[in-house]
Amino acid sequence: MVVKSKDVTEEKAGPMDALIEEHDGDLVPFNAGDVVDCKVIQVSRSRVLCDVGGLTYGFVPEKEFSFDTKDLKPGDVISANVMAMENKDGYVVLSLRRADRNRLWGVLTEKKDKGVLVDVKVVGANRGGLMVEAGGIQGFLPVSQLSVEHYPRVEGGDPNQILQRLRKLVGEALQVKIISVDKNEEKLIFSEKQAVSESIGDLGEQFSVGQVVEGTITGIAPFGLFVNLGGIEGLIHISEVSWDHVDDLSGMYKVGQKVKAKVAKIENGRISLSLKRLLPDPWIEEMKKLKVGEKVEGEITRVTAYGAFVRLKNNLDGLVHASQVGGDVAKIKALQVGDKRRFEVIELKPESRRIGLRLLE
Repeated sequence: MVVKSKDVTEEKAGPMDALIEEHDGDLVPFNAGDVVDCKVIQVSRSRVLCDVGGLTYGFVPEKEFSFDTKDLKPGDVISANVMAMENKDGYVVLSLRRADRNRLWGVLTEKKDKGVLVDVKVVGANRGGLMVEAGGIQGFLPVSQLSVEHYPRVEGGDPNQILQRLRKLVGEALQVKIISVDKNEEKLIFSEKQAVSESIGDLGEQFSVGQVVEGTITGIAPFGLFVNLGGIEGLIHISEVSWDHVDDLSGMYKVGQKVKAKVAKIENGRISLSLKRLLPDPWIEEMKKLKVGEKVEGEITRVTAYGAFVRLKNNLDGLVHASQVGGDVAKIKALQVGDKRRFEVIELKPESRRIGLRLLE
């Protein structure tokens, strides 16, 4: 508890015990843990000096600043939590961070609803992502929600190397978007990737299907190549790397290598790229040499209940559908992988890479 003084000056503010003794009986009931209204007198980098309800002086140490303390100015009225009734100099020790906790959940919820970007500080890391702090409230930034710049691309996906890279971000300030707020569960989830995408703009406004772009390979996975397109990440799936079959991308490409690619698809905020579409499809070029009605030789490569696949010259593949043998499944099953037979070309569909064949007796 502190006394109510008619004219509190910095000289008058002495130790609390002395004030209570001097003004015995004229006491105002607030205690450590209470939230009190204060008027800002002075703001510095290390503390905020306040008039506590016209009763005494208090100060907020730097470690108890709130997320928006930098915006305070003399004359502002703020709510602060009383941490201690007095320090060695007789000042009440205050905390904006603690008083703001409830208010901050509301502010964060509002920012999420409005899609406002917020600044956070990385305070920790685990294999799943980063622990970050926003105004004293800790949240989580999953690895999957990191930007291209910070995503830990590790060959082979070694979890220990991933963790080492994530730990290097501790202490960094990041701009993120709030994607989930749950005050009751005290869960707060952020996305740096969405913040970057929003600041860059809509993908559809910057890229178009068929456009040729240039980027830098940031990661190599068994299923494809990750490419940085100036802050936006694209993926070249292994099936879009070459017209020929590819088994090992790491032997063909390196992280940091620049590549040109064609935009194959833009969907759900993701951009898919293709290397092979920059070149003519050799399959189509060879297919153009065939004609409907032409007799060809081929080798059976696979037999299914609905037909048999046939390898023709120049690695073209055709299909003898069961309907071409009168729906006789037995005739299809009688074919053996490796058999070499003669066929007639009955259908050519370059757009779907389809060659229809009829088995010649």
